Amino acid sequence: MSSASAVLSTLRSELRGVAVIRLALAYSLATAGLSLTPFLVASVMLRFQLDESVATQMAGVEILGIAISCALLPRWITRTAGTFTLIGIVGIITGQLFSAMATTVIGVCIARGLTGLCEGALFVIVGSAISQRVGTDRLWGKINLIAGAINGSVLVMISNLPESWLFLLLTGVALMIAPWITTIGKLTHTVVQVSRGVKPPRKLVLSVWVCTVLIYGVQASQWAVSTIVGSHAGLTSVTTGMLLSISSLLGFAGAIVPSIRGCHNHRLSIIWFAQLVLAGSIIWFFLEGDAWSFFLSQVMMNTAFFIIIPFLSGLLSDVDPDGSLIARTVVITFLGAGLGTAVAGSLFSQLGAIQFACGLGLGIAFTMPFVWLSLRSALPVNSYATVPHADTAPLTHRT
Repeated sequence: MSSASAVLSTLRSELRGVAVIRLALAYSLATAGLSLTPFLVASVMLRFQLDESVATQMAGVEILGIAISCALLPRWITRTAGTFTLIGIVGIITGQLFSAMATTVIGVCIARGLTGLCEGALFVIVGSAISQRVGTDRLWGKINLIAGAINGSVLVMISNLPESWLFLLLTGVALMIAPWITTIGKLTHTVVQVSRGVKPPRKLVLSVWVCTVLIYGVQASQWAVSTIVGSHAGLTSVTTGMLLSISSLLGFAGAIVPSIRGCHNHRLSIIWFAQLVLAGSIIWFFLEGDAWSFFLSQVMMNTAFFIIIPFLSGLLSDVDPDGSLIARTVVITFLGAGLGTAVAGSLFSQLGAIQFACGLGLGIAFTMPFVWLSLRSALPVNSYATVPHADTAPLTHRT
């Protein structure tokens, strides 16, 4: 049996309704810490009177925990998904609460490390539940939309609250979500039985990874110098943070596009258009010097970003045998974001705003042929004509 035939014969049914909402809630819990990293750094700096570099390293402990779960433990987590779902929920609540209560730097580091490990476990379970299903790009679109609305709302709320409230707010959010996601491990129980002998197409995976590194790297570079750009536009740091938070919340609306059934057959043109919007909005962000341009360009950039990412995630989930591929891609995103953040300040100082903006735009343009290559390499695993509504029953492909 060919790789394509093996994948087609084990394609699982599309998830709908409550199952999608539960996965979105789990995904929001798994990504909440990452989306609030700047506020986490500010909170730790204020509490322990630390400089930014030390506080950033403390936040990096959480990222390290996520990377360990996603890179080293995905198959172990998938095999006992029910147990790890409960461990992840309890661990996140415990980590957030201990982060609020800790009185030492070491205590906060331990709490953030525990939180990261458990966030990574939930991410693996979500990826495993989605892998090799009909309509993976639509699933990722819906999940990003719902989770983004939750995390974006938290982002806006915390930007209006004292930094000391951050971990208590995250604890409260985790407690509200927990009862709804305790059973998501059941959505993965057929994954371990499918496509054991089928390896994901290397050309597709590498192409998506190149796109991921560049897109996340460009976004992180732009974000890293946004406070400087805001100050040039006459904005205070508080106003800049508020505008960035609101633009992030609004930008998640971009995930509506991949969640629409009819968009699947037009993925290439949609992604390329979104990439042009992404590049153009980044250049606009740096060229204009007023508050409205700052805000609107950021909204456009975030919207384009969340149009692109669910499609790329769907390509990987189509060929992901057990969720481990999408989990390891998280580590790739960390690589791109880390590199972008690390070089942004020095490059911005050396090149100036215009050349820096053009460089970021070229970075996005460089991903366009890799998008074409990844779609060309994709297996035709999604046929949307007839889709069973069962959550977990295997689906036999029909031509």
